Amino acid sequence: MVFFLFLILFLSFPRSTSAQIPLFYQLLEAYHPSSLSYSDTTSVSSLATILPLTPILSAEPAISTPISSQVLGAAIGGNGKIITIAVLGDSMIDTLTPSLPQLQTALQEYYPTTKFNLLNYGGGGSNIEDGLNRLLNDHEYLGKKIPSLISQKPDIIVVESFAYNNFGNSESGINRHWLDLGAIVHNIKTLLPDTKIVLAATIAPNSIVFGNGIKDSHFTALDKLEKSKTIRLYLQNLVNFATSENYPLADAYQPSLFNDEGYLPFINSGDHLHPSGPGGEFFCDTVAKAIFDHKLIDN
Repeated sequence: MVFFLFLILFLSFPRSTSAQIPLFYQLLEAYHPSSLSYSDTTSVSSLATILPLTPILSAEPAISTPISSQVLGAAIGGNGKIITIAVLGDSMIDTLTPSLPQLQTALQEYYPTTKFNLLNYGGGGSNIEDGLNRLLNDHEYLGKKIPSLISQKPDIIVVESFAYNNFGNSESGINRHWLDLGAIVHNIKTLLPDTKIVLAATIAPNSIVFGNGIKDSHFTALDKLEKSKTIRLYLQNLVNFATSENYPLADAYQPSLFNDEGYLPFINSGDHLHPSGPGGEFFCDTVAKAIFDHKLIDN
């Protein structure tokens, strides 16, 4: 009922052409969604990895110098320059369609006179190490040859968490994910020093309906609970990484939790996994807002 009230309010207001927070985002912020919490029955291994501010490995994490200690250049853009933004992720990005129209719309709210060239580097069923490969190397996807993301020299690269294709609920898996995030940002900063980086956490899963509708998948209630809990650990791990290393963060994960579950209207009703139309819009609004708040583009 509350969602339909929000939707009516959202549709009744015209979209502004000035740089401001989209109304849809304002309404959700005002609703005060619940934050991440864990019950007393959370496993010991899960408790050890909920907030890993540093990976628990002997190897030195391959992360770049935090932004706070770097000398930041001027914001990109100006003088009619077309801004190229690439989004790297798994199927949570791939299903937003190749041209990323929802992100285009969200960006125009903040930058009504700027032209954007958007590149979707999402890949279904791919983990973060596959993403690192797509960042650095030419590859094939769905029968098409795709150049490396680095070769496109985008002005901004948005790196999503790959949480839905993870390494399992273990300390070693979480640490591996942390180190891979470090490898991605390190390579971007080394090979494209002028490119801005945004780390993004997509919408939360819902353990009650998780995967309902996916062909040939028959998850038990326990499967759904465990898979959802694990995805949430990896989403939180990206949030922790961005916060610890002081990179711009687009966090659609925590605001999309309602009563400690993923907000159903944001989740596709066909597979109960990927973003719905409103879920994709919310994620893209969150990314656009992060770019604006961190002044990554000359307005």
